[in-house]
Amino acid sequence: MKYIEFSIDTKTKNRDIITGILFDYNIFTVEEISKDIVNELNQDEKDWDFIDYPLTKTGDGELILKIYPESIEQADEIKEKLESKNLGKCEFIEKDDEDWANNWKKYYKPLEIGEKIAIIPEWEDYENKENRFEIKINPGMAFGTGTHESTYMCIEMLEKYVKDGDRIFDIGCGSGILAIAALKLGAEHALAVDIDEKCISASHENAYLNNLSDKIEIKKGNLLDVVTGHADLIVSNIIAEIIVDEIKNLKNHMDKGGIFITSGIIKERRDMVIDALKENGFEIIDETDKNNWVAIVGRLNV
Repeated sequence: MKYIEFSIDTKTKNRDIITGILFDYNIFTVEEISKDIVNELNQDEKDWDFIDYPLTKTGDGELILKIYPESIEQADEIKEKLESKNLGKCEFIEKDDEDWANNWKKYYKPLEIGEKIAIIPEWEDYENKENRFEIKINPGMAFGTGTHESTYMCIEMLEKYVKDGDRIFDIGCGSGILAIAALKLGAEHALAVDIDEKCISASHENAYLNNLSDKIEIKKGNLLDVVTGHADLIVSNIIAEIIVDEIKNLKNHMDKGGIFITSGIIKERRDMVIDALKENGFEIIDETDKNNWVAIVGRLNV
């Protein structure tokens, strides 16, 4: 199989306009390369574990965005639209899945999240084993390495709200990382659901890597359509529009007092999600944000 790597050479002042256009194409994950990132790191280059992007070569106000369109046709359409609006120079190429599946590994190192969790790539060593629960992971082509803000915040919230013996649903599970984190934190059983076959395969592999195959059930299907029974806590890290559409179905799968943790929400869509939760009987009990992403926790009160 092939995938498309699409780069946009632009200016930082165009970021919001471009991301708005990309949202219209259901592209919500955008990789940014700019001098601003170097400043945000607040450390010298010599302290970096690994750097391969041309971060230091971009000037003030310059920005490179990378996206991964679904098809050549979509890439052509996005290129024409952005360049016609003078929003930057666009280029894209097709690459093999195998390149993607292996090349990204050099950027992915052990990551400590919250007070209890450490995400460890299966090919990496980790020394602080006595103080944290290790999650061994090989995401492959599935979303969910812990490095994205939305995944990071969901794990932080799971640490706060998972109770011993809980039954967990992970809807839109990607690599299975959130279901696995919940089990490491004391949940008794987890159901992980995704519509993508690559995510199902990655979730099975990661459950096996963490010796949790007996505690996690993995189903292929469209969100809650394939779910039966009730959960004490449901977590869903997808996108705001899908979350809002699914909120009305949550109360069919949790009792009063049940917890819903959700992210994959850009700040501009925060109010839309909160309004939908309140309209369906949820009290907002927690919220956090990281960069332009938001995580929200609701408790069912009806």
